[in-house]
Amino acid sequence: MDMAFQWQQHRLNAARARFAEGEGLPDALLPVPVARSWERSRQAGVRPWQRPDYEALKPRGNPREHPDDRRLAQCTGEEIERLWAAFGGRDWTVFCVNPNGMIVQLRQHPDADPQLLRPIQAGRRIQEIDIGTTAPSCTLAEDAPALVRGNQHYLSEFEPVFCLSVPLHGLDGELMGALDITGIGERDPELLLGHFQHAALAAENRLYAGLRDCHLLRVQYDARWLQSPLQGLLAVRPDGSLQAANRLARRLLGLPRAGVLPALTLDALFGAASATQRRRLLQPGAPRRLRRPDGTALLVEWLRGPQPARGFRRAAVPGPGVDGPALREHTLQAVAEALRAHDGNVSAAARQLGISRTTLYKKMRALS
Repeated sequence: MDMAFQWQQHRLNAARARFAEGEGLPDALLPVPVARSWERSRQAGVRPWQRPDYEALKPRGNPREHPDDRRLAQCTGEEIERLWAAFGGRDWTVFCVNPNGMIVQLRQHPDADPQLLRPIQAGRRIQEIDIGTTAPSCTLAEDAPALVRGNQHYLSEFEPVFCLSVPLHGLDGELMGALDITGIGERDPELLLGHFQHAALAAENRLYAGLRDCHLLRVQYDARWLQSPLQGLLAVRPDGSLQAANRLARRLLGLPRAGVLPALTLDALFGAASATQRRRLLQPGAPRRLRRPDGTALLVEWLRGPQPARGFRRAAVPGPGVDGPALREHTLQAVAEALRAHDGNVSAAARQLGISRTTLYKKMRALS
């Protein structure tokens, strides 16, 4: 553990005791979302030196009784297994919570630490009012990735704990939960963040397999990204109107980040394409490159048509996927080629890939 982190942990330990007595926090001592979680924990009456209130977190009935929770567990189960295979172990647990902080899916070692990790069980709620600040509580409050490590936890008992979580979004871009890794010790936060964000995208994409009465299309600027979690997905009704779009499709097409989509049709979305090209969008075939009004060209591929109505089933979006090390290699190769194509212009490369400049900078560091 580096000296800077040790010094910060010492300062946090002292500041937490004063904070519990009503004092404020020194500026920049904590990330803003974590500081806000400390405030909520204090307002809830939680004291830093108290034991976690696990009695309040005891499972109450079936944690997947609600259809939304069953759907969330089904969509995240495969990704949790993959993350566990890469990062799990006796001192770590990987799990998913719903918007209320209840654990609906979990992977844990049978000999996990009985005091800090075993209490993390399906059906329990990870709430600030019971156990103070955690990464899932920050993610659910801020709708953003969160890292809480060591004394950044409000309860001093969690000083040995590292936890990182990322948000999960539903068909309308709404927050539907969080994907988390919690353990005893230290991990590389940047490395974990990339893998967990990809896993979240893959889990969200599985929601589209449950839409039966529509066509599914995938979109991207680069064909190499069409068969990965970085594909944009569109659900289109038989009349050509847009029913839903995943996070990446919304970004690629300039749609609202969240909320019910405006009344749009494929003709309106791809108005710069020819009538023949638009008519063929709901037909099988190779990916079609369509011009956009801003002068860019977007690849659109039909995946399947409307299916017989039935309950949600665990299934991936049709088409082969790219996972694990292969996805990382695939991603870095696409980043390198996009940068070369734009002579190192980060903004232009990010637009081509459909990602933010911040994300691209992180991937560029992995290339160096």
